Amino acid sequence: MRVERNACRVLHRRAWRDTSLIVEAFSRKHGRVALVAKGARAAKSRWRGLLEPLAGLDLAWSGRGELYTLTDAEPRVRCTLAGNALMGGFYGCELLMRLTARDDPHPPLYDSLDGLLEGLAAGAPAIVALRFFERDLLDELGYGLILDATADTGEPVEAATRYVYHAESGLQRASQTPRTDQVQINGSALQGLAGGRFASRDDIRAARDLMQAAIAPHLGARPLKSVQTLQAMQQFAAAGSRKDSGIK
Repeated sequence: MRVERNACRVLHRRAWRDTSLIVEAFSRKHGRVALVAKGARAAKSRWRGLLEPLAGLDLAWSGRGELYTLTDAEPRVRCTLAGNALMGGFYGCELLMRLTARDDPHPPLYDSLDGLLEGLAAGAPAIVALRFFERDLLDELGYGLILDATADTGEPVEAATRYVYHAESGLQRASQTPRTDQVQINGSALQGLAGGRFASRDDIRAARDLMQAAIAPHLGARPLKSVQTLQAMQQFAAAGSRKDSGIK
């Protein structure tokens, strides 16, 4: 099989043999593909410094099976993210690595990833942009949440009403004593997640907790490396702040 240049985003890369790379890329037409970039780590490689995570490239490849050979790469969009935005981009890519199969096209997911990275580059808060990416990801993979009605009674979600979510029972109106394994969330946060705009910081945090609970069953026991890295960065920053202020 020979594939001419396709718009792709680099999800991940790792060293292979002495001078090569294995690149995991997400293509709009072909889904997630694994490509051997022969000699890409060599000092004089035409691809050196090009196959970076999050970069938008036009890639071409050939071969059979699940591991293809990269034949051409041209830059399309370089990654300019830093800090929380960069970690947000890594998180989105890691979700695609974990939840999608190779050679399974999902054009809407490519568009969602492109939109996420472009939004982060334009200054969109990661804690907001990632919620809509997660929503779209679950929808496209067939695991989408019903955000406008309760799972047990079908009642429409109301902004001022309190709800709870559990992966097995779905969304329900909150009782006076919610279970500890249920995520509590206001109707306004559900409406914001469905409509694309949150009304408050509390709604943003509640939507984050909801999406984490919805995604967790599909990830298994192995934690996401991007989340672990972000948590370590936040702990380091918090420790530095306590030290600077004299707090021990």
